[in-house]
Amino acid sequence: MKTHPSTSRTLVIVALALGTVFAGCKPETHGELGEAFDKVKGLVGTWELQAFTQQDLNSPVKETRDLSMFYLDGIVTPLQLTFNEDLTYDIAIEMGKNYFGEGGTWSFDDDLYPTYLELMTDGDSLVYNLGGMVREFDQSFNIEYRRDCNGTPTNIYTFEFNRLN
Repeated sequence: MKTHPSTSRTLVIVALALGTVFAGCKPETHGELGEAFDKVKGLVGTWELQAFTQQDLNSPVKETRDLSMFYLDGIVTPLQLTFNEDLTYDIAIEMGKNYFGEGGTWSFDDDLYPTYLELMTDGDSLVYNLGGMVREFDQSFNIEYRRDCNGTPTNIYTFEFNRLN
């Protein structure tokens, strides 16, 4: 069955008109989002390691391995990082490799829209990717330490922390 060309045009015009009417019926957004959270205050406090994973970027499977047992044995106190309001930090570690230095100062790459956490020790500057931004009431916090070999990414270590205070 063949349709007359003017009928097809009419259907197209009606469809466009209906689309315009429905698009115009969206409710308008009212209100404000409020003040932005202070990212520095969100990180201040003591954080205890909950989990530690490694992703091997050279593996064809790109699997993530849970290596928490290198830090968590159920007996000794897990790794703890304390971030202070004066932008200093302290570390308490009894087992596992120390990827955080012996303490020093800390900052974000951008206080309003941070992507990286930077730890400055006496002899080194360490940079970690933020797994998400932490607000003052959030109870968990993730960072990633990315290792390279001659400029080629090889591993991603993910540290998952829970807030103690």
